[in-house]
Amino acid sequence: MTDDSNTVNPLFSNPLVYQLPYAGNVREGISYVDDARTFDIYLPEQLEGPAPVVVLVTGYPDPGFEERVGMKQMQIQAYKDWAKLLAASGMAAVIYSNVEPVEDAFTLLDFLRSEADQLQIDPARIAVWSCSGNVPNAINVLHKDSAVRCGALLYGFMLDAVDSSVLQETAQTFGFANPHEGMENFPENTPILVIRAGKDEFPGLNESIDNFEAEAVARNSPVSVIRYPEGVHAFDCLDDSQRSIEMVKLCVGFLRLRLNVY
Repeated sequence: MTDDSNTVNPLFSNPLVYQLPYAGNVREGISYVDDARTFDIYLPEQLEGPAPVVVLVTGYPDPGFEERVGMKQMQIQAYKDWAKLLAASGMAAVIYSNVEPVEDAFTLLDFLRSEADQLQIDPARIAVWSCSGNVPNAINVLHKDSAVRCGALLYGFMLDAVDSSVLQETAQTFGFANPHEGMENFPENTPILVIRAGKDEFPGLNESIDNFEAEAVARNSPVSVIRYPEGVHAFDCLDDSQRSIEMVKLCVGFLRLRLNVY
């Protein structure tokens, strides 16, 4: 979520609690539409062929986000650290800026596929990672783009169940995209890992995860919900406990498995 305070917010400045050495193989400032829509791609240090790629999907429009917190989303330290960790683990990672988060996510994916050779990535092995208020937009990508291999979703709002408007109301309050009409937008056949932070304090968030899991069971969909009872919102940058580190490793392992990184 976002915070209107001008003070440095640890959500945006804290490093990822688990990191691997990464000497860097980064291409920065690549435009996928115009100067307001660019991305950085973090590649594995040693490439033996086209790399699978993980897109860190965002759900806040950058102009509004920057006005509220003083930075673009791709400047968040934990996002940059996640990209480095994924690259150090054998996958390319993309962080990007946007103007219209729903439309721009698909435009970016189209660009990555069309320029895959130049970018040294495998267009058939694309995954998404997302967290917090960005998750509804990532779910929309998973729902509409069946070619995306898998998704890793951390401590995020999911979909509104019948007779619930929690997601709709929270999206309006915090300014993130909610391109959904409830469970009819469930991404039915794509493997998804969800990490549920048991001590998350945002009203209705964990309930939305529970409802999402129940829907997955009803549809026999490949969704795995990992419960982290002691986890707080943004545990990956706010809590450097061994259990938080294990959750980060679990996420990386899931993406490696689904993207055939051995």
